[in-house]
Amino acid sequence: MSEVKLSTQQMKFHKLKELVSHMISISELSRGRASKIIDEVAKKKKNFLVIKNNKPQAVIIPIDLYDQLVQAQEDYKLLLLSLKRTKNLKQEDCSPFEKVVEEAGFTFDEINKLAESVEIE
Repeated sequence: MSEVKLSTQQMKFHKLKELVSHMISISELSRGRASKIIDEVAKKKKNFLVIKNNKPQAVIIPIDLYDQLVQAQEDYKLLLLSLKRTKNLKQEDCSPFEKVVEEAGFTFDEINKLAESVEIE
């Protein structure tokens, strides 16, 4: 049993060391470390928690992670909007896709040809 506790304690210590290694104070940034930190973020995909007066104030993350977070936020907002709009939706108020296509004056062949030229990210 003591081996398991020791292992758990070691894991907690390792996690704490890892967390501390990702923290940087405002004063460290202002002493010329900002450029080095930005390089680590960009090249090594490392994240930093910026501390001011012993309190977390900001996070420095790679731009691709920021883009992913922004996209996830936008997707989440769209999901909430769609759920709100469909909350009281009744089946009789809906039109089949085939009917919508016909009313718009398209054919499925035209839609399929257009679909081939569209790129979805």
